[in-house]
Amino acid sequence: MSGTHFSADEMDDVLMSPDELARAAVLLARMKSRFFAPPPRVNTAEWADEFRHVAKGPERGRWRNSRTPYLIEPMVCASAHSAYERVALMFATQLGKSEVLYNALLQRIHTDPQDMMMVQPTLQDGQDHSSKRFLPTVLQTPILDGLVTTRKSRDESSSWRSRNIQGGFSVFFAGANSASSLASKPLGFAVADEVDLWPVDVDNQGPPLGLLEERMSNFSRRKLLIASTPGIKGQSVIEAEFMASDRRRYFVPCPHCGHMQLLLWGEEHDWGIKCLKTLTGEPRPETAVYICCNPECGGAIEEHSKTGMLADGLWRAEVPGAGRGKRAGFTLNKLYSPLGWKSWAALVEERENALAKQRLGETGPIRKFTNASMAQTFKIEGVGTSAEALSKRAEDYPLGIVPRGGLMLTMGVDTQPDRLEARIWAFGRGEESWLIQRHIIYGDPNLDENTPGSPWTKLTEIRRTFVPLQGGGQMQIEATGIDTGGHNTHAVYNYCREHDREEVLAIKGSSEHGQPVLGKPKAMDVNWRGRALSHGVKLWFIGTDTAKDLLFGRMKNQKAGPGYIHVPKALVETDEFEQMTNPRLMPKGRNGKTVMVWDCPAGKREEASDCYVYAYAMACYLGVETFREPSWKKREERYWPRTLDMFSQPDAPQPAEGAAQEDEVPAEVPLIAQPVPAAPKSNASLFSPISF
Repeated sequence: MSGTHFSADEMDDVLMSPDELARAAVLLARMKSRFFAPPPRVNTAEWADEFRHVAKGPERGRWRNSRTPYLIEPMVCASAHSAYERVALMFATQLGKSEVLYNALLQRIHTDPQDMMMVQPTLQDGQDHSSKRFLPTVLQTPILDGLVTTRKSRDESSSWRSRNIQGGFSVFFAGANSASSLASKPLGFAVADEVDLWPVDVDNQGPPLGLLEERMSNFSRRKLLIASTPGIKGQSVIEAEFMASDRRRYFVPCPHCGHMQLLLWGEEHDWGIKCLKTLTGEPRPETAVYICCNPECGGAIEEHSKTGMLADGLWRAEVPGAGRGKRAGFTLNKLYSPLGWKSWAALVEERENALAKQRLGETGPIRKFTNASMAQTFKIEGVGTSAEALSKRAEDYPLGIVPRGGLMLTMGVDTQPDRLEARIWAFGRGEESWLIQRHIIYGDPNLDENTPGSPWTKLTEIRRTFVPLQGGGQMQIEATGIDTGGHNTHAVYNYCREHDREEVLAIKGSSEHGQPVLGKPKAMDVNWRGRALSHGVKLWFIGTDTAKDLLFGRMKNQKAGPGYIHVPKALVETDEFEQMTNPRLMPKGRNGKTVMVWDCPAGKREEASDCYVYAYAMACYLGVETFREPSWKKREERYWPRTLDMFSQPDAPQPAEGAAQEDEVPAEVPLIAQPVPAAPKSNASLFSPISF
C-alpha cells in the first residue's frame, strides 16, 4: 500500500500549536459538560431556583423560591422523580400557579426531555402561550440555550403548535376546544391550565381532559399537572380534582404566639380579616389586620408580618395517601399574596364593593371575588325566582301610572316576526324599579313606519305619550332601546335612524360573556371612505348575561328599597311573570369556553325579561349607575314639586292612553285606576308652616 506523504511545511500547517490545543481542550470539555454530561438530578423547585429566569411580569429576572415559598412543595410534587401521577392546583389568580406548570415543563426540557403538551382553554390561548410566554421565557433562561428551537419559521401561524427540543422531542401546545389539537402522539407529561374554562364536551368526543388522559395511558411514569381558578360549584373541574386528592392547605404561624393557622376571611368569627369602621358603619380598608384564631392570643397581625409567616409556613394534607398515594392537591387564596402584591386592604375594598352590588341584585362581582380572590367555587342558589313567587309580591299600584319614587322612564322593545313587545320601566334611587306599561303591538316589523299594518307607527305614538304620575303631573320616556336581533335588523336600523334625535337606540346582545350592561357603540352607517356618518345609526352592545344576573338577583329581593323590582297586580293573570322568570342559568360553550349563561327552555317565552334588560340598559345610558343624591333630588323636585297640606287630596290619576297590555287586540286585564294611598301622618304641629 502506498500512503500519502506530507512535506514538513504541510505538516506545520495541519498541526495545531500548543495554545490552540489548549483552547480546543477547554472547548471540548465545555461541550462535553453541556451536551454529554448527565443532567443534574434535582427537583423542580431546586431547578427553578438555580436556573429559571422570568421573562415578563412585575418581577422579571432571576426566579427566587423565597419570594413565593408556598410554591416549593407543589413544584417538588410536580418533579419527574416524585411518586405523584396527578397534581391539582386550585389557586386564586396571580399567585403563581401557572409558573409551577412552566417550571415543571422547562426543567424536563433540560433534564428529562420527552414529548410534552401544554393545554389551554382555547387554541388562541395556546398560541398566545407558545409565542408570548414560552419562547420569551426560553430566551431569558441561559441553561436552555440551544435546547429549544427558537428561530421563527416563515409561517409562525402554524409553527406555534409545536416547539422542537433536544433529543428529537417536541413540546406541543393545544386548545381544549379542539379535539384534533389533543390528538397528538402518546405523551408522558402534560399540563392542563385553567380547566374550569374548558368546554364540557369537545367536538362530540367527550370531556377534553379525558382525551388528554388517553394520550398518557401507556406511560408508567406519566404525570399530569392540572391548575385552575375555580368556577361554579357542582360544575368545577378543579374542585373535583382537588377533592379527589390529598387536599393540602397552607398553614402559617402567628407572629405573636406561633400558632399555626390557615388564612381565611372569617366573617362569622372573631378571627380573620378585620378593620375599623367609620361612624356610619362603613369599613376602612386601610386599617385591615388579621386577628389570630388562637383564643389565648387573638393578636392583631399586621400585613408586613406576612413575609416571615409565608417563609415559615407548611402544607398539611387533610387526606394523606389519597388516590393510592398518587394524587396531590393544593389550594390557596389571595390572603397569602406576597407583600407588594394584592394587599389585604385592596381585598377588603373589593369585597365591600362586591357585596354592595350584590345587595342591588348584581351577583357578578361577588362571584368573581369568591372565585378569583378566595379560590372557592361560587354556589348559585335558586338560579332566579318563580312566576308564583313574583305574583305573590305583586302590588296594588295601577298599571300605566308612575308611583312615587319613580324618577326616570325608559322603554325596552323586543322584535318578533309578527309583533313588537315593549315594556316601560321607571327607575329611582338605588336603581329601584317599577313596571309601568306592557304593550304587545301586532304587525309586520319589516313594514316601514306609517305604512298600513306597520307596528312602528303605534310604537312612536306610545313613545311620545307622557305617562301620568301618581298624585298628578306627567313624565316623558327618556330613552328607548330596540333589539336588532332576529329577522328585523334593517327595519330596526331604519326606525332608529329616523328617530335618532329622540334617544332611540339600536341594541344587540353581546356574544362575549361578562360584558358590561351597556358597552360601546359601533357605527353602522359609513361613507364611501369608510368613515362613520355623524347622524348615522349606531349599534349599542348589551351585556345580556350581566343584566340578567342582575334581574334575577333583584327579583329575589324581598324588601323594597335599592335594587327592588316592583310589579303590578294587574298583570298577575297574564303570562308576564312567567316570561320574566322563564330563563335558566345553564352551562354553554361560548367562544370556545364553557360559561354559565341565561337561556330560555324550548317552548318558553322570555320577552318580558328581555325588555327589562333593554330598559335597564337605557337607564344606564342615561347615567342611572352614576347618579348621586343631588341628581335624584333635582329630578324629584321636577316631578314631585309640591308638598300637600293636611286638607288636600290629590286627584286620582287615569291611566295614559295606550297603557293597555296589548295594542290592537283585546286587553287581557281591565285597567282600573287605584286610589292613591293616604299621605303618612306627620308629627308636625298644626301651627307649623306649610310649604307649597
